[in-house]
Amino acid sequence: MSGAIKKATGLTGLTVAQNPHHTLTALYNKILRAVAKMPQDAAYRRYTEQVVSDRAKIVASSPTVREIEQKINCGQVEELIVQAENELTLARKMLGWKPWEPLVKQAPATQWAWPPAKIHELK
Repeated sequence: MSGAIKKATGLTGLTVAQNPHHTLTALYNKILRAVAKMPQDAAYRRYTEQVVSDRAKIVASSPTVREIEQKINCGQVEELIVQAENELTLARKMLGWKPWEPLVKQAPATQWAWPPAKIHELK
């Protein structure tokens, strides 16, 4: 679509993306394929699909990098690429972790109590 419109990102270690439309589209499609393997009622799938689908539509319909950055409003395209890479890594890990499955054994009743009961016993 459009060539690089800047010489640097201004962010240490983050170089200008040469083809951000292609890169983001490929990453978003990989994320969507990964979450499609999860149950439809899994919260992670629902919310990730929604965000990634919206971003993919913006990339497909926006001819310029600046327009993508403005519409998504989460940083420069190079940062969006890093975010998408991280999300893809997480989605693949979630497939292995299967957080939507029931617990193997019941969680302790005080699991979410704070401060832990042992601190009270010391006083």
